[in-house]
Amino acid sequence: MTTLVKEEAEPIVRYQTVKKSFGELEVIKGVDLDIYPGEKIALIGPSGSGKTTLGRMLMTLEEPSSGRILIGDEPLWQMESGGKQLPANEKHLQKMRAKVGMVFQHFNLFPHMSVLSNVTLAPRSVLKLSKEEAAERAQIMLAKVGLADKLEMFPAQLSGGQKQRVAIARALVMQPQIMVFDEVTSALDPELVGEVLSVIKDIAEEGEMAMLLITHEMEFAREVADRVIFGAEGRIVEQGPPEQLFTNPQSERLQSFLKRFL
Repeated sequence: MTTLVKEEAEPIVRYQTVKKSFGELEVIKGVDLDIYPGEKIALIGPSGSGKTTLGRMLMTLEEPSSGRILIGDEPLWQMESGGKQLPANEKHLQKMRAKVGMVFQHFNLFPHMSVLSNVTLAPRSVLKLSKEEAAERAQIMLAKVGLADKLEMFPAQLSGGQKQRVAIARALVMQPQIMVFDEVTSALDPELVGEVLSVIKDIAEEGEMAMLLITHEMEFAREVADRVIFGAEGRIVEQGPPEQLFTNPQSERLQSFLKRFL
């Protein structure tokens, strides 16, 4: 466990009665969730429980069907214009996206670009950093994830674990207020899982950045999270400190879920 949340702190992210449907299927059924500055939240639950959708809505990859998501005191999917709340335009969404970093299951690196180019692309195009500034920041982040010697390599020359660490550096280089890690080890060979989780643990221990860790790695959740949230069928069923949730689960749904893992 890493950061203790100060009670007087304002949430950095708020989900307010958020719902999401795909056609007739409602996958998020009115979720309320506050995430505080520096807080590490592990989101666990069975496949199809809506975990990834919560992360994708924060990253503006899926739009809520109803409810609101705020980053700080600013709505993510709405904006104010002339005293009215209007749907967010692309300019507003881009501004809000800069506050959120996301690392996906499948790396999403550009195969034709070197490691350094992959990591410097967003700071140059979004933050408008100079080539030199972006490269300096990228080199610091690649060193942080143990890849200082891979700058000129291409994704095809890297292992799966190394690709995922490049993806983490690429998100970190934007200096987001919150990072979303979406099942980042699920596409990796088992022997590569540890190296990626170790990097995330190191970042978590620095304590500055809020994290939403969508994971099926229960021991990892127990070690890294300040709070664990168990979701099922589109709702938050139970939440609390890791020791409480894993050693004394209250709901039958969580008890049966943990029996499969622990």
